[in-house]
Amino acid sequence: MTNFNTSFSIEEFLSMSPEYFQGILMNRHKQNHSELASNQTIAWEKEYNDLQSILKGKNGRIIFEYSIPSLPKAIDVVILLEGKIFVVEYKVNATTHEVQAKQQTNGYALRLKYFHSRSNDNWIIPILVATDATCDKLEYIPSEEDMVYKTIMCNSCNLQEAIDHILDIIPYDGTNDWEKSWENGIFKASPTIIDAARNVWRQNNVKGFTIGESSEKTRLQAEDYIVETVVEQTRNQSSKSICFVTGVPGAGKTLVGLNISVRLQELGASMLSGNGPLVKVLTTSLKRDLQKNKKNLVRPKNEISVETIIRDAYGYKKEIFEKRLDYTKGGSYKLRENADLGSQHVIIFDEAQRAWNKEKMIRPGQTGKKYWQEESFPFSEPGLLLWDMNQRDWGVFVCLVGGGQEINTGEAGICEWLSAIKNNKDFDDWHIYMSDELCGEEYDSKTDDGETLDNYRDYFKKQGRLTLDSSLHLKACQRSNRSDKVATFVQELLNCNIENAKELYKQFKDKYQIYLTRDIEIAKKKLRTRKEQLVDRGYINGIDDEEIRIGMLMSSKAARLRPLGYEIKKVTEYLDKVPNWFLDPSDHISSSNFLEIALNEFFVQGLELDLAAIMWDADFRYNKDKNDWNYYDFNGNKWNPVDQTTNTQEIKRFYMKNAYRVLLTRARAGMVIVVPKGSHYNENSCILDSTRNPNFYDETYEYLKLLGLTVI
Repeated sequence: MTNFNTSFSIEEFLSMSPEYFQGILMNRHKQNHSELASNQTIAWEKEYNDLQSILKGKNGRIIFEYSIPSLPKAIDVVILLEGKIFVVEYKVNATTHEVQAKQQTNGYALRLKYFHSRSNDNWIIPILVATDATCDKLEYIPSEEDMVYKTIMCNSCNLQEAIDHILDIIPYDGTNDWEKSWENGIFKASPTIIDAARNVWRQNNVKGFTIGESSEKTRLQAEDYIVETVVEQTRNQSSKSICFVTGVPGAGKTLVGLNISVRLQELGASMLSGNGPLVKVLTTSLKRDLQKNKKNLVRPKNEISVETIIRDAYGYKKEIFEKRLDYTKGGSYKLRENADLGSQHVIIFDEAQRAWNKEKMIRPGQTGKKYWQEESFPFSEPGLLLWDMNQRDWGVFVCLVGGGQEINTGEAGICEWLSAIKNNKDFDDWHIYMSDELCGEEYDSKTDDGETLDNYRDYFKKQGRLTLDSSLHLKACQRSNRSDKVATFVQELLNCNIENAKELYKQFKDKYQIYLTRDIEIAKKKLRTRKEQLVDRGYINGIDDEEIRIGMLMSSKAARLRPLGYEIKKVTEYLDKVPNWFLDPSDHISSSNFLEIALNEFFVQGLELDLAAIMWDADFRYNKDKNDWNYYDFNGNKWNPVDQTTNTQEIKRFYMKNAYRVLLTRARAGMVIVVPKGSHYNENSCILDSTRNPNFYDETYEYLKLLGLTVI
């Protein structure tokens, strides 16, 4: 949010005395309780003297000490002139333009471009002023990719030359009204989920990631609606409620859960996740962060422990079994005598569509007790968790739901939660909250009784137990800080809507590149090259500016990438190593950046990379004649088709398609899709490896090429 007390029209600035100007900036520092560097007043004096001369005769606005959320430092000067945004960073008495200062200046410009809501259509010009440097010739290098110039290196003498040159070569036909509109814009930062969790722990608040007022329905409005409306009403009425938060992949659903958990700690709020890799990565990241910063970290008064931020759902279910559920073989159950219900009145369940159905609950090892492994066990996972909440005098269950994100057998989908409420008379006082946009094939799922999402909506609506509110659906993808259309493009790609997908890709391809290749080594080289380019440009990958993260991805059914150096292992074999993949530096062989280990959809769901290579095997093949997908499972020594002759096969196809949806929505800044060529032919023109017949891959490659992806 702009500090308006340091924002002036150029006319106002030119009329200021140096003493008045210094006084305003001093007051700003006092109000923000920020430490004033010893040479700061000297820098302000230099900025004042230079800009008083340079800006004479110009009309626009100037902002000093412009704050960006999450950054400890502010931009020295932002100048709004004729539709252009000048980001000016001063290094007083500097005789050279240091690389770090250049990256800092360019990073500021990119933050404005990608995180500021009103900067998208304006040229941004970062200028680094080393006041005493020698600058014989200025270089002006625009980037058509994002309308941000490469940092221009100036000194005090030729700063005016740089500004005037840009004003001359970039015409502007508009009015100065855009300046006020720009200042009223908001920051919509796009932290990785790892960054968000760190910030929760450090500051007990992730609300700062979006600053200002917005007419759009943001994730903050979803949080406020749940906390201030759903929870308050449910508490005041001593009733029970379930609330569904939906959204496109990367829209910030997990951030909603994290923030609600923090805001409602006094009500015992906890966030549960059945995503083991996600829990391990987040908790490991928090503990590493604590260790790294324990000397310098300012600890909040009401510190939240690592274990409170996010809990493993399996451990929570085990607690129910051991402390509250009194179950008798044959199906009888009740609350244990003198059971300790604890203080938890609000539970958030991440990726609620992946909760287990009853069949999976009674499999060996799932419930933790052998005698529960029987057909008469009455609960699916949603049923068990809602039963536990129902024992309290009041309670709210928040389900974070990703459309089309079910990726494993036994994942019940959203309808199981509604079925559990409808079919248990003890839940007759539960109220349901959801968005009117909770619809479409990616959210629908049938329960054992054949009911669909529409059936349940109609049922609860007739009973007066359903409230629809559009703020509970997050429409904009925040994972890609370059385009919010990527998730929609992936949806159209998977649905084989060719023309829609082509048109969407045209709209964002200059900002978010998707490359297509048939060679894994070329893909790896492209990832490394793009990483270097992003580093050089000062790319911002999160709140903490951690190392840019690249990695290789493949589906769990990609059985024939072994000859190319990548082989699928069982989930349990890599589960403990996932944090290393996401968190270790590039020179560690376990790091994703080493590009040696590929993870599948089970490891990366809910997590993110900056750049990713998705290796596309013969498990998921495009069929040109049908304009649809063919699905294959690898058993023994051959690929076997997965058809729709049985309900089990149909469900399997559903999971396989969702696996590619997850993989294709992990990257924030771009991706490479690799469709191998298949096996070579021998001297007799026979395929050496029939399991990698080129025909298994060619139509998929041609289909993706048809969408306009850049071939490398």
